[in-house]
Amino acid sequence: MIDEVLKIADDVAKSLLLQNFGLAAKDGKEFVPELDEFQYSGVVGVLGVMGDMKGRVIIGVDFNLSTHLVKSVYDQDVATNSDMLDVSYEIFNMIVGNTLVEFKKSYNIGLRPTPPSIFLGENMLIVSPKIERKRIENVFEHGKMFIEVGFERGR
Repeated sequence: MIDEVLKIADDVAKSLLLQNFGLAAKDGKEFVPELDEFQYSGVVGVLGVMGDMKGRVIIGVDFNLSTHLVKSVYDQDVATNSDMLDVSYEIFNMIVGNTLVEFKKSYNIGLRPTPPSIFLGENMLIVSPKIERKRIENVFEHGKMFIEVGFERGR
């Protein structure tokens, strides 16, 4: 199921960024992380997934992309940390919410998200132990975004 959810999430995210911000993905790569931890700089959202299966989605946007999104949404020249957190919160919610709706339509499996926890920082250590997961990273004109989907082992 990880592949299916990740594919839908990737399509939803790319469509959202293209339709609302005119940003098309230039390059993307999908992979299974080898380590249970990684470092990231930017804005990261962690959303739990509950229902017929349990898991989580982590979405990250680097500072360049986050800044561009804020400037586009608020039509301003400056992006504060608070603005980056607020805009990311809404975008991450839309991506995960729309992903779960599409997933239910396609696979008739009911999942619902928990409210996201959003973090902003440099070289944050993100740890995902004891969970099967897969990640896709996309490059856009103004920065990078990743989506990682994971479910309890055995799902």
